[in-house]
Amino acid sequence: MAKKLLMLLNAPYPADIRVKKEADALIQAGFEVHLLCLRKKSEPYKQVFEGIHVTRIDGGKNNYVLAFWDVMMSINFIHAKFRTAAMTLLKNENIKVVHVHDLPLAGTALSLKKHLGLKIVVDLHENYPEALKTWFKWKKNPIVRLKNYLFLNPTRWSEFERKACLEADVVIAVVDEMKARLMLEYNVNPGKIKVVTNTEDKLFLTQTLNPEVYKSLEGKFIITYSGGIGPHRGVDTAIRGMQFLNDTPQIQLAVVGFGSPSVMNGLKALVQELQLSNVHFFGYQPFSKFYSYMHLADVNVIPHQSNGHTDNTVPHKLFQGMMAERPLLVSSSAPLKRFVTQYNSGLIFEAGNPSDFAQKAKQLYQDKSLRETLGKNGKAATVTGNLNWETTQKELIDLYDSFY
Repeated sequence: MAKKLLMLLNAPYPADIRVKKEADALIQAGFEVHLLCLRKKSEPYKQVFEGIHVTRIDGGKNNYVLAFWDVMMSINFIHAKFRTAAMTLLKNENIKVVHVHDLPLAGTALSLKKHLGLKIVVDLHENYPEALKTWFKWKKNPIVRLKNYLFLNPTRWSEFERKACLEADVVIAVVDEMKARLMLEYNVNPGKIKVVTNTEDKLFLTQTLNPEVYKSLEGKFIITYSGGIGPHRGVDTAIRGMQFLNDTPQIQLAVVGFGSPSVMNGLKALVQELQLSNVHFFGYQPFSKFYSYMHLADVNVIPHQSNGHTDNTVPHKLFQGMMAERPLLVSSSAPLKRFVTQYNSGLIFEAGNPSDFAQKAKQLYQDKSLRETLGKNGKAATVTGNLNWETTQKELIDLYDSFY
C-alpha cells in the first residue's frame, strides 16, 4: 500500500513554517504528501512544490470573501469548497489518511471520515478558541465585531474542539501544556495525543551570516524581537519597558518582523507617545536573514502575554534563539518559562510587566559572563542535545508509520 496522506490548510502555501517542516520530514521518510490549500492570485491550481503535491482552491481573493467562508464554515464547521475538493482528491489518489492543520478544517475532514474510511489526524497549532478572543480584542469595526460574536464565538469553538478531539484518530499538540489541557478539559485519552513541538532544524545554523543587519545600531547593546507581530505577542510590553531604560542609552530594542497595519500603527504610535529613541522597527525580513538577526543580537526577547492562547503553544523563535547561542529574555507564559528554566537558557520576566522586563534586560546588559553561560546552554540543548527538529520529527514519522 502506497504511503500517502493529504494535508488540509486553510491558508495559502508556502507560508506556514510548521506545515513545511512536517511535510518535508514525511517526504524524506518515504511518504507521498498531498496538500489542499487556498490559492493566491496567479498561483497555479496544481503543482509539485518542493516535493509536495499541492492542489489549490479559490476561497476568496479579498478579506470580504474570506470572511464569508469563515462564516459559512462556522455554521456547521464544514467548509463546502474544501470538502468537495478533498473528496475528489482522496478518491482519485486513493488516500486514507488526512492531516488537518489547525481546528477550522477539522470538521470538514471528520465529515468524510466514515464515508471514505479515513484516519484523521488533527494538528492543533494553537488553542484556537482562546486565540479568537485575543485576535478580536483589537477589532474596532462594529460589523466585524458582530460577525465575530455570532459566528466566531470562542464558546462555540470550544465545544467543537471537544468534539473534534474525541472523534479524531490522533490529536497532535505543540506542547505538553496543550496535551494536559485537552486531557483535563475534554477527557481526551492521553494515548491519542502526540506532542510534536516547534523545534528548529539544525540547517538554521547554515544560513549565511550577514554582518550588515544592524549597521544602524553599531556598537549598541541590542535586544531583538523577531517574527510575526500580533496582539498576543507582547511587543507592546517590551516597548513600554524601554522607557525604564532611558538612563542606559546603550540598550536598544530592535523589532524585526511585521503584523497587520492596525497592530504596527499601534506600536509605532506607542513609541511616539512615550517619546522613545531606543526602539527601532526593521520591518519584514526574509527567513534567510533570521540567523543573522538572532546571532548578532545580544539578547533575543519573546515577550508573549500569558493567557489561554500563548500558554498552550510555543514559537519557533524560542529554539532558533537558543541555536543562535544568545541568551533569551522571555515572559512567564507557561511553555516559555518551562523551557528556559529547564535548559537554563535565559531570564524570565513577569508577563505584561514592562518594569520587570527592563530590570531583567539591565541584568543581562551588566553581566557578560551570565549572557555567555545562558547562550552556551541554549546552543548545547538544541545542537548537541535533543531539542531540535531532527529529533522531534521522529515522533511524527513513527505516528504515520503506524498507519501503514
